[in-house]
Amino acid sequence: MNQQERELREELVEFSNRLSLRGLIRGSSGNISSRLDDHLILITPTRLPKGYLRESDIVVIDENGATVRGDHPPSMDTEFHLAAYQARPDAQAAIHAHPVITTAFSLVGKSIINGVLPEFDLLFPKGVPVVPYKPQATHELSEICGSYIAQHDIVILSHHGTLAVGHSLMMAWMLTEHLETCYEVSFYAECLKGDHALSENQANLLRELNKQNKSKG
Repeated sequence: MNQQERELREELVEFSNRLSLRGLIRGSSGNISSRLDDHLILITPTRLPKGYLRESDIVVIDENGATVRGDHPPSMDTEFHLAAYQARPDAQAAIHAHPVITTAFSLVGKSIINGVLPEFDLLFPKGVPVVPYKPQATHELSEICGSYIAQHDIVILSHHGTLAVGHSLMMAWMLTEHLETCYEVSFYAECLKGDHALSENQANLLRELNKQNKSKG
């Protein structure tokens, strides 16, 4: 095992712990992965509590999902990750989480709309699409996820959580955290009897800020 693999194993365990502590994955649910090179991927195992993983629990798979090294079977959602990497060659990491509030909104067919929560508009200017429900761990769902993730860094899986990609595990983790935070704010606003949209002038200013941020790279 080379130094790069050791460091990635450490990161996978660290971010599994972070996601678990935040409640974004609970028990054995959720899974995360990171590219080792152009052909190999490190991924969390199935049916083990993600908040208590050890570096030795991480599984190495190839680009077809076959186990190369590991004492446990890889995640049951491995095909999600493979589809994401195929759709996004630039992605180096993927996180499939089960954030409670975001998932609950998808159960009732509701989403955050632009022009209400400035943080959401700034972080997700293209919005966050909801992938139509398909049974978990099916080829059909993985194909659909791939088509959505090709255009977005994070998507909501109807009735099933979120899928995020990034150039690092840190980036995919932050997207997952930020999205759940936005949905938590929206949920509490609804509990307090509704939210208030930004004025047209405020919304236009926010759009202008978004354009400026994009131009800065």
